[in-house]
Amino acid sequence: MPPVIDAHAHFLPEPIVAALRARGEAPDIRAEPGGGESFGIYRTRMPYGRAYDDLDARLARMEELGVDRQVISLPGLFGVDSRPADQALPLVRAFNDGIAELVRRHPDRFSGIAALPLADPAAALEEYRRARGLGLSGMILPGDAFVSVAGAERVRPLFELAAEIGGLAFVHPGPLPDTVSGAVDAPAPHSDSIVHRRVTVDIQNRMTEVMVTLALTDFLDPYPSVPVQVANLGGTLPFVIERMDHVYALRHPDQPAPSRSLRPLYVDAASLGPRAIALAAEVYGADRVLFGSDWPIFDDARCLDAARQARLTPTEQALIAGGNAERMLAEAG
Repeated sequence: MPPVIDAHAHFLPEPIVAALRARGEAPDIRAEPGGGESFGIYRTRMPYGRAYDDLDARLARMEELGVDRQVISLPGLFGVDSRPADQALPLVRAFNDGIAELVRRHPDRFSGIAALPLADPAAALEEYRRARGLGLSGMILPGDAFVSVAGAERVRPLFELAAEIGGLAFVHPGPLPDTVSGAVDAPAPHSDSIVHRRVTVDIQNRMTEVMVTLALTDFLDPYPSVPVQVANLGGTLPFVIERMDHVYALRHPDQPAPSRSLRPLYVDAASLGPRAIALAAEVYGADRVLFGSDWPIFDDARCLDAARQARLTPTEQALIAGGNAERMLAEAG
Protein backbone atom coordinates (compact mmCIF):
# COMPACT_ATOMS: atom_id res chain seq x y z
CA MET A 1 0.00 0.00 0.00
CA PRO A 2 1.33 3.48 -0.82
CA PRO A 3 1.85 5.76 2.19
CA VAL A 4 -0.62 8.44 3.22
CA ILE A 5 1.27 11.62 4.07
CA ASP A 6 -0.43 14.75 5.34
CA ALA A 7 1.89 17.44 3.99
CA HIS A 8 0.07 20.32 5.71
CA ALA A 9 -0.60 19.78 9.41
CA HIS A 10 -0.02 21.80 12.57
CA PHE A 11 0.93 20.84 16.12
CA LEU A 12 2.21 22.79 19.11
CA PRO A 13 4.89 21.02 21.17
CA GLU A 14 5.05 21.64 24.91
CA PRO A 15 7.82 24.30 24.88
CA ILE A 16 5.86 26.74 22.72
CA VAL A 17 2.56 25.98 24.48
CA ALA A 18 4.19 27.01 27.77
CA ALA A 19 5.62 30.15 26.18
CA LEU A 20 2.26 31.14 24.66
CA ARG A 21 0.48 30.66 27.99
CA ALA A 22 2.98 33.02 29.60
CA ARG A 23 2.27 35.87 27.17
CA GLY A 24 -0.12 38.75 27.80
CA GLU A 25 -1.03 39.56 24.19
CA ALA A 26 -1.57 37.67 20.95
CA PRO A 27 -0.18 35.29 20.00
CA ASP A 28 -1.12 33.72 23.31
CA ILE A 29 -3.14 30.99 24.99
CA ARG A 30 -5.27 32.19 27.89
CA ALA A 31 -7.86 30.79 30.26
CA GLU A 32 -11.40 32.06 29.71
CA PRO A 33 -13.67 33.07 32.63
CA GLY A 34 -16.33 30.57 31.63
CA GLY A 35 -13.86 27.71 31.39
CA GLY A 36 -11.59 26.41 28.69
CA GLU A 37 -8.92 28.35 26.85
CA SER A 38 -8.72 30.60 23.82
CA PHE A 39 -5.94 31.04 21.28
CA GLY A 40 -5.11 34.59 20.25
CA ILE A 41 -3.73 34.49 16.72
CA TYR A 42 -3.37 36.95 13.85
CA ARG A 43 -6.45 39.25 13.92
CA THR A 44 -8.73 36.92 15.91
CA ARG A 45 -9.23 34.62 18.90
CA MET A 46 -10.54 31.08 18.65
CA PRO A 47 -11.13 28.18 21.04
CA TYR A 48 -8.01 26.28 22.03
CA GLY A 49 -8.23 22.53 22.50
CA ARG A 50 -5.99 19.54 23.01
CA ALA A 51 -6.03 18.71 19.30
CA TYR A 52 -3.24 21.28 19.07
CA ASP A 53 -0.87 19.72 21.60
CA ASP A 54 -1.93 16.20 22.72
CA LEU A 55 0.56 13.84 21.09
CA ASP A 56 -1.19 10.63 22.11
CA ALA A 57 -4.46 11.93 20.68
CA ARG A 58 -2.66 12.99 17.49
CA LEU A 59 -1.12 9.56 16.97
CA ALA A 60 -4.45 7.88 17.67
CA ARG A 61 -6.16 10.16 15.16
CA MET A 62 -3.58 9.36 12.51
CA GLU A 63 -4.01 5.65 13.17
CA GLU A 64 -7.80 5.94 12.93
CA LEU A 65 -7.64 7.73 9.58
CA GLY A 66 -4.80 5.69 8.14
CA VAL A 67 -2.37 8.62 7.93
CA ASP A 68 1.20 7.34 8.03
CA ARG A 69 3.06 10.65 8.40
CA GLN A 70 2.35 14.31 9.07
CA VAL A 71 4.58 17.19 8.05
CA ILE A 72 4.27 19.63 10.95
CA SER A 73 4.62 23.40 10.68
CA LEU A 74 3.78 26.58 12.59
CA PRO A 75 1.51 28.64 10.31
CA GLY A 76 2.09 32.33 9.80
CA LEU A 77 -1.56 33.03 10.58
CA PHE A 78 -0.82 32.10 14.20
CA GLY A 79 1.08 35.38 14.28
CA VAL A 80 4.27 34.02 15.88
CA ASP A 81 6.95 34.35 13.20
CA SER A 82 5.79 37.87 12.28
CA ARG A 83 6.20 39.37 15.77
CA PRO A 84 9.16 41.68 16.46
CA ALA A 85 12.35 39.66 16.55
CA ASP A 86 12.83 39.91 20.31
CA GLN A 87 9.45 38.20 20.76
CA ALA A 88 9.51 35.88 17.75
CA LEU A 89 12.95 34.36 18.24
CA PRO A 90 12.33 32.63 21.59
CA LEU A 91 8.93 31.44 20.36
CA VAL A 92 10.15 29.96 17.09
CA ARG A 93 13.14 28.37 18.82
CA ALA A 94 10.76 26.75 21.31
CA PHE A 95 8.68 25.42 18.41
CA ASN A 96 11.67 24.20 16.41
CA ASP A 97 13.25 22.48 19.41
CA GLY A 98 9.96 20.81 20.31
CA ILE A 99 9.22 19.61 16.79
CA ALA A 100 12.78 18.36 16.35
CA GLU A 101 12.35 16.29 19.51
CA LEU A 102 9.03 14.97 18.18
CA VAL A 103 10.71 13.91 14.94
CA ARG A 104 13.54 12.23 16.86
CA ARG A 105 11.04 10.27 18.96
CA HIS A 106 8.78 9.35 16.02
CA PRO A 107 10.89 9.51 12.85
CA ASP A 108 8.48 7.26 10.96
CA ARG A 109 5.41 9.40 11.79
CA PHE A 110 6.49 13.04 11.65
CA SER A 111 8.61 15.45 9.65
CA GLY A 112 9.13 19.02 10.83
CA ILE A 113 9.26 22.42 9.13
CA ALA A 114 11.10 25.26 10.86
CA ALA A 115 9.54 28.58 11.85
CA LEU A 116 11.79 31.63 11.54
CA PRO A 117 11.97 35.11 13.16
CA LEU A 118 11.14 36.96 9.97
CA ALA A 119 11.57 40.50 11.32
CA ASP A 120 15.33 39.94 11.62
CA PRO A 121 16.78 38.57 8.36
CA ALA A 122 20.14 37.67 9.90
CA ALA A 123 18.50 35.86 12.81
CA ALA A 124 16.20 34.04 10.37
CA LEU A 125 19.19 32.73 8.44
CA GLU A 126 20.92 31.66 11.64
CA GLU A 127 17.80 29.91 12.92
CA TYR A 128 17.26 28.09 9.63
CA ARG A 129 20.82 26.79 9.70
CA ARG A 130 20.29 25.67 13.31
CA ALA A 131 16.97 24.02 12.44
CA ARG A 132 18.56 22.04 9.62
CA GLY A 133 21.11 20.83 12.13
CA LEU A 134 18.23 19.66 14.31
CA GLY A 135 16.91 17.54 11.45
CA LEU A 136 14.02 19.70 10.27
CA SER A 137 13.05 19.36 6.62
CA GLY A 138 12.63 22.98 5.59
CA MET A 139 11.13 26.35 6.46
CA ILE A 140 7.69 27.93 6.40
CA LEU A 141 7.36 31.37 4.80
CA PRO A 142 4.39 33.77 4.70
CA GLY A 143 2.41 34.11 1.51
CA ASP A 144 2.48 37.89 1.84
CA ALA A 145 6.22 37.79 1.09
CA PHE A 146 5.46 36.69 -2.47
CA VAL A 147 2.75 39.04 -3.72
CA SER A 148 5.35 40.59 -6.03
CA VAL A 149 8.84 39.74 -7.22
CA ALA A 150 10.16 42.91 -5.58
CA GLY A 151 8.64 41.86 -2.27
CA ALA A 152 10.08 38.37 -2.56
CA GLU A 153 13.60 39.82 -2.59
CA ARG A 154 13.20 40.15 1.17
CA VAL A 155 13.41 36.36 1.56
CA ARG A 156 15.84 35.59 -1.26
CA PRO A 157 18.73 35.01 1.19
CA LEU A 158 16.73 32.15 2.73
CA PHE A 159 16.42 30.47 -0.67
CA GLU A 160 20.14 30.95 -1.20
CA LEU A 161 20.81 29.24 2.12
CA ALA A 162 18.38 26.42 1.34
CA ALA A 163 20.16 25.85 -1.96
CA GLU A 164 23.38 25.51 0.05
CA ILE A 165 22.26 23.33 2.98
CA GLY A 166 19.04 21.74 1.71
CA GLY A 167 15.44 21.83 2.81
CA LEU A 168 12.11 22.80 1.28
CA ALA A 169 10.22 26.09 1.34
CA PHE A 170 6.57 25.83 2.41
CA VAL A 171 4.63 28.97 1.48
CA HIS A 172 1.58 29.27 3.73
CA PRO A 173 -0.92 32.11 4.18
CA GLY A 174 0.59 34.60 6.58
CA PRO A 175 1.54 38.25 7.07
CA LEU A 176 4.84 40.07 6.94
CA PRO A 177 6.31 41.36 10.22
CA ASP A 178 5.75 45.05 9.54
CA THR A 179 2.02 44.53 8.96
CA VAL A 180 1.14 42.87 12.29
CA SER A 181 0.15 44.09 15.74
CA GLY A 182 -0.90 42.16 18.80
CA ALA A 183 -4.44 43.49 18.46
CA VAL A 184 -7.45 41.31 17.68
CA ASP A 185 -10.07 42.62 15.25
CA ALA A 186 -13.51 43.46 16.58
CA PRO A 187 -16.14 40.93 15.48
CA ALA A 188 -17.74 41.86 12.16
CA PRO A 189 -21.46 41.47 11.51
CA HIS A 190 -22.40 38.12 10.03
CA SER A 191 -24.35 39.96 7.36
CA ASP A 192 -21.07 41.17 5.87
CA SER A 193 -20.04 37.56 5.17
CA ILE A 194 -16.71 38.21 6.88
CA VAL A 195 -16.02 34.48 7.16
CA HIS A 196 -16.25 34.15 3.39
CA ARG A 197 -14.33 37.32 2.63
CA ARG A 198 -11.43 37.00 5.06
CA VAL A 199 -11.06 33.28 5.67
CA THR A 200 -11.59 32.14 2.09
CA VAL A 201 -11.63 34.82 -0.60
CA ASP A 202 -8.82 37.03 0.75
CA ILE A 203 -6.57 34.09 1.57
CA GLN A 204 -7.10 32.30 -1.74
CA ASN A 205 -6.60 35.49 -3.74
CA ARG A 206 -3.33 36.10 -1.92
CA MET A 207 -2.15 32.55 -2.61
CA THR A 208 -2.92 33.09 -6.29
CA GLU A 209 -0.57 36.08 -6.24
CA VAL A 210 2.03 33.83 -4.63
CA MET A 211 1.72 31.41 -7.53
CA VAL A 212 2.13 34.19 -10.09
CA THR A 213 5.40 35.19 -8.44
CA LEU A 214 6.77 31.69 -7.92
CA ALA A 215 5.40 29.79 -10.93
CA LEU A 216 5.29 32.48 -13.62
CA THR A 217 8.44 34.56 -13.05
CA ASP A 218 12.15 33.78 -12.93
CA PHE A 219 12.47 34.37 -9.15
CA LEU A 220 13.16 30.68 -8.46
CA ASP A 221 15.48 30.11 -11.44
CA PRO A 222 18.66 30.15 -9.30
CA TYR A 223 17.29 27.52 -6.88
CA PRO A 224 16.34 24.40 -8.87
CA SER A 225 17.31 22.15 -5.96
CA VAL A 226 14.91 23.78 -3.47
CA PRO A 227 11.48 22.09 -3.44
CA VAL A 228 8.67 24.62 -3.01
CA GLN A 229 5.24 23.76 -1.60
CA VAL A 230 2.38 26.25 -1.85
CA ALA A 231 -0.65 25.80 0.39
CA ASN A 232 -4.32 25.57 -0.60
CA LEU A 233 -3.79 24.39 -4.20
CA GLY A 234 -2.07 27.66 -5.04
CA GLY A 235 -5.22 29.69 -4.49
CA THR A 236 -7.54 30.18 -7.46
CA LEU A 237 -4.88 29.69 -10.14
CA PRO A 238 -6.35 26.43 -11.52
CA PHE A 239 -9.64 28.25 -12.08
CA VAL A 240 -8.22 31.43 -13.69
CA ILE A 241 -5.31 30.02 -15.70
CA GLU A 242 -7.44 29.84 -18.86
CA ARG A 243 -8.26 33.54 -18.51
CA MET A 244 -4.52 34.19 -18.22
CA ASP A 245 -4.01 32.23 -21.44
CA HIS A 246 -6.76 34.25 -23.16
CA VAL A 247 -5.22 37.55 -22.05
CA TYR A 248 -1.79 36.47 -23.30
CA ALA A 249 -3.19 35.33 -26.63
CA LEU A 250 -4.60 38.82 -27.17
CA ARG A 251 -1.86 40.99 -25.66
CA HIS A 252 1.29 38.88 -25.98
CA PRO A 253 0.65 36.49 -28.88
CA ASP A 254 4.38 35.91 -29.35
CA GLN A 255 4.75 34.61 -25.75
CA PRO A 256 3.94 31.07 -24.54
CA ALA A 257 0.61 30.65 -22.77
CA PRO A 258 0.95 30.80 -18.97
CA SER A 259 -0.56 27.32 -18.66
CA ARG A 260 2.35 25.99 -20.71
CA SER A 261 5.05 27.79 -18.74
CA LEU A 262 4.07 27.07 -15.13
CA ARG A 263 7.06 26.19 -12.99
CA PRO A 264 6.53 22.72 -11.46
CA LEU A 265 5.91 23.55 -7.81
CA TYR A 266 4.14 21.36 -5.27
CA VAL A 267 0.69 22.43 -4.06
CA ASP A 268 -1.21 20.90 -1.16
CA ALA A 269 -4.96 20.35 -1.15
CA ALA A 270 -5.65 21.49 2.43
CA SER A 271 -9.26 22.62 2.95
CA LEU A 272 -10.30 22.09 -0.69
CA GLY A 273 -12.80 19.62 -2.14
CA PRO A 274 -12.72 16.83 -4.73
CA ARG A 275 -13.59 19.00 -7.74
CA ALA A 276 -10.87 21.51 -6.91
CA ILE A 277 -8.34 18.70 -6.42
CA ALA A 278 -9.21 17.12 -9.78
CA LEU A 279 -8.86 20.50 -11.52
CA ALA A 280 -5.53 21.16 -9.81
CA ALA A 281 -4.25 17.77 -10.93
CA GLU A 282 -5.26 18.62 -14.49
CA VAL A 283 -3.60 22.06 -14.43
CA TYR A 284 -0.44 21.33 -12.43
CA GLY A 285 -0.12 17.59 -13.05
CA ALA A 286 -1.13 14.92 -10.57
CA ASP A 287 2.55 14.50 -9.70
CA ARG A 288 2.59 18.00 -8.13
CA VAL A 289 -0.46 17.79 -5.84
CA LEU A 290 -0.14 16.76 -2.17
CA PHE A 291 -2.70 15.58 0.32
CA GLY A 292 -2.90 18.11 3.15
CA SER A 293 -5.45 18.74 5.87
CA ASP A 294 -4.47 21.92 7.78
CA TRP A 295 -5.49 19.92 10.88
CA PRO A 296 -6.57 20.95 13.47
CA ILE A 297 -7.74 24.19 11.81
CA PHE A 298 -9.69 22.18 9.24
CA ASP A 299 -11.25 18.70 9.37
CA ASP A 300 -8.62 16.13 8.41
CA ALA A 301 -11.18 13.37 7.78
CA ARG A 302 -13.09 15.59 5.37
CA CYS A 303 -9.86 16.55 3.57
CA LEU A 304 -8.86 12.90 3.25
CA ASP A 305 -12.28 12.04 1.85
CA ALA A 306 -11.98 14.88 -0.65
CA ALA A 307 -8.66 13.57 -1.95
CA ARG A 308 -10.09 10.07 -2.29
CA GLN A 309 -13.29 11.25 -4.00
CA ALA A 310 -11.55 13.35 -6.65
CA ARG A 311 -12.05 11.95 -10.16
CA LEU A 312 -8.55 10.64 -10.68
CA THR A 313 -6.96 7.37 -11.73
CA PRO A 314 -5.70 4.99 -9.03
CA THR A 315 -2.13 5.94 -9.93
CA GLU A 316 -2.91 9.64 -9.54
CA GLN A 317 -4.70 8.97 -6.25
CA ALA A 318 -1.63 7.19 -4.89
CA LEU A 319 0.66 10.04 -5.91
CA ILE A 320 -1.51 12.62 -4.18
CA ALA A 321 -2.06 10.48 -1.08
CA GLY A 322 1.63 10.23 -0.33
CA GLY A 323 3.88 9.43 -3.25
CA ASN A 324 4.46 13.06 -4.15
CA ALA A 325 5.15 14.06 -0.55
CA GLU A 326 7.66 11.22 -0.23
CA ARG A 327 9.47 12.54 -3.28
CA MET A 328 9.36 16.14 -2.05
CA LEU A 329 10.80 15.21 1.35
CA ALA A 330 13.54 13.19 -0.34
CA GLU A 331 14.37 16.19 -2.54
CA ALA A 332 14.51 18.37 0.59
CA GLY A 333 17.15 16.08 2.09
